[in-house]
This record gives sequence, C-alpha cells and structure tokens, in this order.
Amino acid sequence: MKYLKIIGVIALIAFSLTACQSSETELPESGSLTTESTTTVNTVESTTEPEPFIIEDFTLTRLDGTTTTLYEYEGQNQLILLNFWATWCKFCVEEMPLLDALDQRDDVTVLAVSVGEDADLVKEYIDTNGYSFNVFLDQDAKLAGTFGVTGFPTTVFIGPDFEYYYVFPGMLEENMLQSILDAIDEILVKRGHK
Repeated sequence: MKYLKIIGVIALIAFSLTACQSSETELPESGSLTTESTTTVNTVESTTEPEPFIIEDFTLTRLDGTTTTLYEYEGQNQLILLNFWATWCKFCVEEMPLLDALDQRDDVTVLAVSVGEDADLVKEYIDTNGYSFNVFLDQDAKLAGTFGVTGFPTTVFIGPDFEYYYVFPGMLEENMLQSILDAIDEILVKRGHK
C-alpha cells in the first residue's frame, strides 16, 4: 500500500511537470500543420532532453556561526543530499543513522539543515549521537521556505553540478533511498557522467 502511494505521488509530479512544459509551448493553428511538420515536431520533442534545473548558490550557517555556501562543494563530484530536519521530529531521529552511513560514502555528501532550532541544542544532539555529517542551522526557516519545505524530514537530491534531481518529503528508508539513487545513476549514465 505504501509503495502504491509513492508511485501515485511520483505519477502526479510527473503529470504536473508534463502539463507545465506543454503550457509553455505555443502551438500553431490546427490548419497550418502538415503531416511532414507534425512528424518532425514529434521526433524533436521525443529525442530532446529538458534543460537541467541548476540550483542557485545559497548560504549555509554552521553550528559555530561561520558560513559557507552550497557552491563551496563544487568539484567534489558527489551527490549532495540537502536534508531539512529538527531534533524534536521522531522521523528525523529515525532517519539520521541512514544519513550518517550514506555520508561515509565517497560519492555522497549530506548537508543536514536543522530548521528553527538553537545551535546549542543541535550541537548537543549531534555530539550525543556521534553523527559526522555536515550540520547547519536555518533558525528563521528562510532556506526551508526557499525549497518549499512543509514538513520534516525533507531531503533534496542535488547533483555534482548543482542540478536539482528530486525532493523526498518524509523519512527515507533504505529501499526507497536506493531506488532514488539508482534512478539518479541512470540519468548520470545516460548523460555520460558515470
């Protein structure tokens, strides 16, 4: 049942993306198309890949108050998981060990952004649990708002070139995470990046 819901959400997102793309295209009047031009248009549409959406740079605030930016991670050839969470969120707490293990891989970097919380509280939580991934603060929830986060945890999957791949609202479980990573790998292979 859970997988049916996930497939339904993915289908809805795919449908909405398709609807958005088709509304941007101005179609000629019905009488002006010939069979030959229709074939050409269909061929071009089916073989061209949409332009990637590149995420603009933004500032990240570390627990000690210093700042960095997303683009500081350029050139590391790693998939970036931007994870929005909070210490009071039980699903975030359950997800943390998976994120920590994932961050140990050479091809993934986890940027865990605590939303609306105090630095001392977050630092104590991270230290107590021994997590080693990068931790940042979004005390005013501005960054979370930029990404449209409405619940925790929410994870944004960003490519090595800062291309937006996917957003997963909810707790990642190993099987779902692997499915997302496999789908991203297929895209990278298709584009010749792997």
